[in-house]
Amino acid sequence: MKCFFALFILTTTTVSAQTADPRLERILQRFPDADTNQDGKLTRDEANAYRALLKKKKAGSSSRGEPKSPVKRYTESELAEIFEAREFNGLLYRFFAPETIGEEKYPLLLSLHGAGGKGTDNRKNLKFWNGIVTEPEFQKEHPCFVVAPQSDGAWRVNGSEPELTDELIGTFSKTWQQVISRRRGFAEANTGGNLQTVFQLLDHLAETCPVDTDRVYVLGHSMGGFGSFECLAMEPERFAAAIPSAGGLSPWHDPEIFKHVPVWAFHGDQDRTVVPELTEVVFNRMKEIKGNMKFTLLGGVGHGANAFAFVYEGDSMAPGFKTAVSSAACDPAENIWDWLFAQKRKR
Repeated sequence: MKCFFALFILTTTTVSAQTADPRLERILQRFPDADTNQDGKLTRDEANAYRALLKKKKAGSSSRGEPKSPVKRYTESELAEIFEAREFNGLLYRFFAPETIGEEKYPLLLSLHGAGGKGTDNRKNLKFWNGIVTEPEFQKEHPCFVVAPQSDGAWRVNGSEPELTDELIGTFSKTWQQVISRRRGFAEANTGGNLQTVFQLLDHLAETCPVDTDRVYVLGHSMGGFGSFECLAMEPERFAAAIPSAGGLSPWHDPEIFKHVPVWAFHGDQDRTVVPELTEVVFNRMKEIKGNMKFTLLGGVGHGANAFAFVYEGDSMAPGFKTAVSSAACDPAENIWDWLFAQKRKR
């Protein structure tokens, strides 16, 4: 956030709310809470006040000390060496195959990048967790295929989103109503998508590789966390389990459709980019319907929930980490990967 605002150092000179300033427009789109009077316009005074508030919060967070994650980092070049660059029906993706033996079949991980991975370079879609799951020791214990597609838009089946009328929005949770009202252009930003092609790719890989179709998993962070939930909502019979990090479920979907699919979701309680209430909405619904969902709220963590989610070994990792379950159906395993690879698709 600090770097973003550094690009837009504003003077304290008051500007009319009617004045169109593209810099202020961009700040408001990313930080809707900066509009303190909620009039849909952002003045320079409001922007400066919000910038000061962010600096104060960051200083407070630093003094408390965010938990340190033990994740191993990888450079883009290192990951590009590990994963083969491929294309399928216009969809760019990266692919990793385990060492296979005889007629044995292996699980497949579908890895969905966040907004920072969007593009057409077939490189930014590779993230640190892709490196973790390809390490020799990991593959020795959990051999699996890994596919990391790249999207230039939201992880959505093109045309699947409904028209967001006032009547429909009125049926959403209060949390989602607030998100939509504060984020202008929400509907436009979430149209399009190539998730249908991703599903076709999974079918193709199942036909051409020894994939265990009862052990296909989806995981991702931020936009990829939303995408993980979207996969379950669109094709709940395809996946054996999901790990959404710092995401949420589009409000026109009901978790009822995938309540049988094991989900372990993670979210930082200090996340200001994607508020943790968006995961809580899904979890509370799953509790109502006795679905199969674990929810780990990471105390003291901001938007970087993925730095803990994909190396999670239990709530003892740091004070303030707490996992709740939606029902007795949840697997109590504490290690994230042991939990994931134990899940099988329910037919």
